Amino acid sequence: MPRLFVHFTFIFFTLTALSGVWMRFSPFNPTTSIPYINVLHGHSHLAILGWAFLGAYIIFLSVYWRTIRQRNQAIALTMMLFLTSLLMFAAFLYQGYGIISIVMSSIHIFVEYWAAVFIIRQLKIQNEVPKSGLLFIKASLVSLVISSFGPFSLGYISANGMKDSIFFDVAIYFYLHFQYNGWLYLFLVGMFIILVHSKGILIRSTFISYGFWIYIISLFPSYFSSILWVDLGVLSMSLAAFGVIGQWIGVVFTLLAFKAIWKELASHVSKFTITCLYITFLLLFFKSTMELGLLSPTLANVIYDTRSIVVGYLHFTLLGFVSIFIVAQYQMMNIITSKCLSVLGFAIFIAGFILNEMLLFGQGLLKWLDFPRLTFDTGGLLLASSLLLLGILILWLSYFQNSNNESSCR
Repeated sequence: MPRLFVHFTFIFFTLTALSGVWMRFSPFNPTTSIPYINVLHGHSHLAILGWAFLGAYIIFLSVYWRTIRQRNQAIALTMMLFLTSLLMFAAFLYQGYGIISIVMSSIHIFVEYWAAVFIIRQLKIQNEVPKSGLLFIKASLVSLVISSFGPFSLGYISANGMKDSIFFDVAIYFYLHFQYNGWLYLFLVGMFIILVHSKGILIRSTFISYGFWIYIISLFPSYFSSILWVDLGVLSMSLAAFGVIGQWIGVVFTLLAFKAIWKELASHVSKFTITCLYITFLLLFFKSTMELGLLSPTLANVIYDTRSIVVGYLHFTLLGFVSIFIVAQYQMMNIITSKCLSVLGFAIFIAGFILNEMLLFGQGLLKWLDFPRLTFDTGGLLLASSLLLLGILILWLSYFQNSNNESSCR
């Protein structure tokens, strides 16, 4: 696979972090030529559709590159994903939600459909794809398509003058739910199963099957946990409870299946990779457990009304679980190796992530307790975002480096 494709993912990862630094710096320099809201929209769209989407797709491409028959199509698809994401990001910076950014976002969705069809067709010609991995991948692509209903409905909602109504936010939460709880979670878990299988490690545990089906059955009703603030009555509360608890059980079963192969996996990959995977699965468990808190009406109202907690959760999911899982799988394929520079970059990234989450959730806790906010939180968040950017740049630099030029930290 062309090394340029991996550079594309790091370009998006870096731009996402750079725009994050810009937003954290804006309180210190509010008079800028680019409106804050434009950068916010560009940052959030690039994080999901640029870095996370392309990063996940590159994992698939790396695993099956040698056996892909339609390489020209794979190259064209990668280039389209890169260009549409980059133009979409530029459009949001230029005009926020406007005709150009909406058109580019819509084009990106159709490129995603192309990617979904391409992945399914390539999996059909592969000889040894574990059934459990295939189940997760197929379900992830269905979730990807379903998530697109949210953005498409925004056009109808806006055209009918309901942009300020609850329907607008409901559509956004629909999209986000099926993106990070559906497409990204299922796809990355599926690719992890495939990568483990490629190393001759079989996940024989029935826990993986239980984990998949319980999670899938719970995925649709758990969406209601994201919109409990709409107050749709007892039915929505019941569906939300069923969904959130079911998702938690599904995640636990999946993690237990991975625990069964942990020792064998540790003998096939570096300690650095095992550490990244351990952090990934720990974050996944905490993420699913945190979602159980939405079942408490009092706690749910605090969460929905506290922006720092919502932002902290999104960062916990996308910056934590999703991003670290992508980096871990890059390591499993030796895209990122266990060089000292890589370890340093990852350590700085983790430090920035922890500081970011502590400050965001800390702000929410102080507000809940009716305590005054921390005087250094704005500067602390700027420091956290700067550490994240620095860590990403060092990881990217390590990819440039030849493995023979640096000692191993295995």
